[in-house]
Amino acid sequence: MTGSQRILLLGGGHARPPLLKHVSALSRRGHRVTLLAPAPQIWAEAVPALLAGRIDPGIARLDAGMMAGQAGIGFIDDAVLGLDLKAGLVHRHEGEPVPFDLLSIAPDAGTRTLPGAAGHGHCFATRPLSRLLDLRAALEARFAQHPGRVVALTIAGGGLEAIGAAIAIIALAARLGGHVAITILARGRLLTGLPERAGVRLLEYLSARGAILQEMAAVARVEGHEAVLTGGDRVAFDLFVNATGRVGPAWLKTSGLNVNGDGCLRCDAKLLVGGLDHVLAVGEAVSPEGGRHPGWDTLGDNLSALVTGLVPRKAPRQRPPLFIDLGDGTALAHWAGRWTLGRPALWALRWAEGRWLL
Repeated sequence: MTGSQRILLLGGGHARPPLLKHVSALSRRGHRVTLLAPAPQIWAEAVPALLAGRIDPGIARLDAGMMAGQAGIGFIDDAVLGLDLKAGLVHRHEGEPVPFDLLSIAPDAGTRTLPGAAGHGHCFATRPLSRLLDLRAALEARFAQHPGRVVALTIAGGGLEAIGAAIAIIALAARLGGHVAITILARGRLLTGLPERAGVRLLEYLSARGAILQEMAAVARVEGHEAVLTGGDRVAFDLFVNATGRVGPAWLKTSGLNVNGDGCLRCDAKLLVGGLDHVLAVGEAVSPEGGRHPGWDTLGDNLSALVTGLVPRKAPRQRPPLFIDLGDGTALAHWAGRWTLGRPALWALRWAEGRWLL
């Protein structure tokens, strides 16, 4: 591409200081950069610290419009309704369609639906992230109103989101003097995404704190205050968390772009979508080929490459370091197939968080 380009960023995931600094440079070079997203956003990286009670909920809230303004780029406070790739237009809920020459999509993920859970006053999902703010508020209210009473919390899901939420909630209860009894119901095996020994350490940590861990126990639906398993067994709860996995937003399925079975957007190793040389994708609802990580650094570099006629680079295969704060002065760190558990991992986590906050 040559000349001034209309660069449209879809989705609040773009509201990240390093990326906005990158696209701000494109704006200063004469390109028209616009972020289209709902203004209220939740800082995903802060969620574990939020649930553990280490930070105030207000810190986890971001104003995408304010951040875009600080970066000197345009902002539209709205959500996506659909795409017209042939015409180069994005349809939104309010106002006229937005044209683009270069499109970057960071779709917000949702959580797989469970019958009976949607709209249930005592059921929460890991997506959208605002529901986790509601979960913390519900736990704090119960701890305050019924001191000494144990809150029965059931989590459906066996991945890192489910286990991380359980560990953070145990830390929150300890911080506030509350009591929580956690049951984790996994469709298959627990923590298959971690090296076996690392997963065992986390599961031992939970078991030592009274958590009940059930594998091959898929939740079919929610009825009243019970999670009903596919085999017919029922597990009673006070609060329920759906952590059964991420799915793409509904508008992606009708966009004409290639999505997988979960509605997540497929892209190639350079984050280009569907063989198009002017559409990039990144974020939690994106699935790059070859298991590569849809990293934000790659997105910034490739946006610049596309508007200057350079060759985009491939996303790395290695995922960034994973940190899980255990709430007891230690953390688990996992990167490139290696892992460690202890205080040094917690110090590394604190450094990473502080760097992002600054």
